[in-house]
Amino acid sequence: MAYLKKESVNAEIFNHSKNAIIELMEISEIANSVDTIRFHGGVNATNESIIFGGKEYFYIPYEGSDFSTRSDGQISRPTLKIINYSGFLSKYILGKDDLIKAKVKRIRTFTRFLDQVNFANYNADKTFWDSLGVAPDPGATLRPDIWYVNQKIEENKFYVEFELSNALDLEGNTLPRRQIINNYCTWKYRGKGCRYNGGAVADYNDTNFDTPGLNPRGEWKTSQNYVAGDVVFLVTKEVTENRNVVYVCTDPHTSTEETRPSIDKDHWAADACSKTLYGCRLRFGEGNPLPFGGFPSSRLY
Repeated sequence: MAYLKKESVNAEIFNHSKNAIIELMEISEIANSVDTIRFHGGVNATNESIIFGGKEYFYIPYEGSDFSTRSDGQISRPTLKIINYSGFLSKYILGKDDLIKAKVKRIRTFTRFLDQVNFANYNADKTFWDSLGVAPDPGATLRPDIWYVNQKIEENKFYVEFELSNALDLEGNTLPRRQIINNYCTWKYRGKGCRYNGGAVADYNDTNFDTPGLNPRGEWKTSQNYVAGDVVFLVTKEVTENRNVVYVCTDPHTSTEETRPSIDKDHWAADACSKTLYGCRLRFGEGNPLPFGGFPSSRLY
């Protein structure tokens, strides 16, 4: 259905004394799940749920960047960083393909259009709320933004950060099930397409690990003594296959659930590809055939 902006929204945009804009997030189409996650990051110190359109949006702090559309023809790559308090998000995305390809919808409205349940004693004090301009209307929104989770960038005990793909980019410029991207590999590192299954090489910024000093220790376990240079892996259960995610110990410690590599940045560094040709060469060698998932010969004119 095409988006039609209501006159009430137009009036509010040009109102110098307009209410605060409320930003609501929805994540749906999650692998192995029928869930729809709805949340807001807190507006005017609001740390409770918000009800809009009869749906509850929980308070979950997050930080989003680069949501605006670019005018230079380049592909937009917004990021969404969500708090990972007590590892709740890390636990949730296990077995859900790290939310890859999940649909992310950003809804923006104004405070006065929220459902009446958000305003104390609305029906009894309707005259009061009317005087403040409160006019509940679930259809009064700015044009929603639609994105898709492209990859998980970082995961630690404080937050999980995702890179998003522009919805227009996903729906256009594609060959069957493939995006035409010039300098960025779309394969999942150590997964199907990439096929790399060797030792730890470098972090996401192509900073090499000290290869001679690395010591493979197998799958990570609790109650183990790990020292700098120890290499472990966690098995990520995905839709059609399992994939090993590799980590290198950076600081000696005895492992507990609190120091699980996927959430503990203080003791572990992830072996992660930069998704560039350089990162691919680091793993497969200069001059060898590369399973690079981008299209280096394509470019914008």
